[in-house]
Amino acid sequence: MNDKLMEIFARRIINSLSIEKRKLYQFIEDLEDGLAQQSNTKEQFLTLLKEHSPHHQAAKHFNMTIEETVNFMHSIEDEINNELDKKLARYKMIDCTKRVQEIKGELTDRKQYFLVIT
Repeated sequence: MNDKLMEIFARRIINSLSIEKRKLYQFIEDLEDGLAQQSNTKEQFLTLLKEHSPHHQAAKHFNMTIEETVNFMHSIEDEINNELDKKLARYKMIDCTKRVQEIKGELTDRKQYFLVIT
């Protein structure tokens, strides 16, 4: 499976989370993404993570303790991973290219058509 499809599945799962879970998850992810964009190396990213601690910022923002924030974030990540595993277990991709080309009458078309079942 390609990374783009995995990203689509993950985004759908994240969007289906409760508002409380989604807000915390996206808050931390946005901070981490911002730090990653500022970094040129893995080491620089890890240093920025320690300096700016997205989990500490989230704890302050959402009026939680750091322990509550970390535990809540872990439970959210577990939920996302479990749902993603379920989707991947059900995932099927059926090549419909020939049938679509027959219907459209474009047998020389270089496009491919797939039905994705999740």
